[in-house]
Amino acid sequence: MPAKSFILLNWGIYMFSVVTASAFTDAELTVAVILLFIAVVVLVVIQVESIVKSIKNKNDAEKLAEVDLTTGIGNRVHLAREYEKIPAEIRHEYALICFHLDSEHVERAFGRTALINYIKNSITAIKEYASPDDSFARVIGAGLVALAHVDDENIRIGLIHILRKIRSDITNLDPLFTGTIAAGVYRLKDTDNDVHKSIFNAWQTAEMAADAGEDFLFCTDELVKQFDEERSLRTEIGRAFDNHEFVTYIQFCVDTPSARIVGGEALARWNHPEKGVLSPAKFIPFMERENIISRMDYYTLEEVCKFLEKVSTLGIKDFFISCNFSRKTYAEEDFVKKCEKIIQKYRFDRNMLVFEITESAEEKNTDIINQNSREIKELGIRILLDDFGEGFASFYDLHEYPIDGLKLDKALVDRYDTEKGNAILRGMTRMGHEMNLTVVVEGVESDEQVNELKNIKCDIIQGFRYHRPIPVSDAWNTLLGEVERERQVV
Repeated sequence: MPAKSFILLNWGIYMFSVVTASAFTDAELTVAVILLFIAVVVLVVIQVESIVKSIKNKNDAEKLAEVDLTTGIGNRVHLAREYEKIPAEIRHEYALICFHLDSEHVERAFGRTALINYIKNSITAIKEYASPDDSFARVIGAGLVALAHVDDENIRIGLIHILRKIRSDITNLDPLFTGTIAAGVYRLKDTDNDVHKSIFNAWQTAEMAADAGEDFLFCTDELVKQFDEERSLRTEIGRAFDNHEFVTYIQFCVDTPSARIVGGEALARWNHPEKGVLSPAKFIPFMERENIISRMDYYTLEEVCKFLEKVSTLGIKDFFISCNFSRKTYAEEDFVKKCEKIIQKYRFDRNMLVFEITESAEEKNTDIINQNSREIKELGIRILLDDFGEGFASFYDLHEYPIDGLKLDKALVDRYDTEKGNAILRGMTRMGHEMNLTVVVEGVESDEQVNELKNIKCDIIQGFRYHRPIPVSDAWNTLLGEVERERQVV
């Protein structure tokens, strides 16, 4: 009962009790009792209304806390509540389906309003093929998640239609849209009690599908194990940078006719204090999926610049080190500015630095990549198109970007001994030369492959046949040995 109502009621009772009954006639006493009774009833009604209103406000606040205000569907809190309602013994009958909608691309191309409409239309498309009992939430940017009671076969059928509808809607906005739309499916287990971990598994699977150019992928036990390892490593990234646990390795490249070292590629390794030296495959993929890869890219660039400044003191001519950049980093609007800020701290011939662009199955951000490439070349840096021949996107890149060379993918040299494979390898080498491009072949492991590459006049060879990746300190000692041998020959 509100304090004022309580005081008023007690005051009325007190005043009634201190006045003797003789002060009233019978009729007046009856009226006084009735009025007091009415006052009590009114106060009780006020108290009840206050309690009901308080409960309603609390319920409204709880409901509002579960709603994504932009789309009107549930948020992560809502999904967690619906998840907890599922009895553990039947949880395996449900799946979490996460949709990667490439919100960044859409917003950059069409604006915020178009992005919101795109997300809402995607929700409509998903609901068309969903059960009324399924739950939906927006958990990460444009990341939509469905909690569905459905078997795998119906998931496949539904996703085919849903993704087709979403793509149709966005291409109506722009027929040339080339963004990535994909889905990841995580089939729940009865022992899955952590909804956030389950969402993470579905989300990472969707990201993997997008990166691989697949419409959708199902999360396997092997992927869950990989994601668990990556989650553990993710928490250690900051410490690893601070403690300089990331180290640069160099894999030397050689001139094809003479086998003389003419350059190398910078590769990252993680010298983990407990797990030992980790290969890029252990940390680069999840860095890319979680948009933290740019820090690694710029870190490696700085290490390469330090090395090139040191190499410059040896007087070695026609030597280069190439740096890999993810397309996400390369497409940043301030990419050139950040690179220039790092490079200008070191003294070396800029022609010794090569940037490798990795080809992509998606023709995304081509305008900004093209512009950045031209500005990078103005700094005197050369550009190499990596993994050429792995997919059709390479030919688009070859036409669009101002590149200086091609690095033919290992898959091409692996098939050199087949009629078609040999024809493709020869054809791509000849095409590169006709365009005045340097042709590098990576993944060379045998003398037979070397002999064939000599026959077709490939320019540069990279592979285990000549050199494996080694720490930058060992690479320095190797170059010192090369310089000494050349002096003795002279």
